[in-house]
Amino acid sequence: MMNKVTSFSKLVVGIIVLLVLIVLHVIPLPILEVLILYVMIFRPLWFKKLVDQFYEQ
Repeated sequence: MMNKVTSFSKLVVGIIVLLVLIVLHVIPLPILEVLILYVMIFRPLWFKKLVDQFYEQ
């Protein structure tokens, strides 16, 4: 039960982050592109964990 609550809350947070990025993308600021470039260059551990959790389910 606890695992489903935490995975649901992570899903909600992920959706909120994506919505914020979509809103910021409408404004002519390259925030999404900079974030993607950061992830591609530095390959942060939090991104790998996020992808692993996503594909684990």
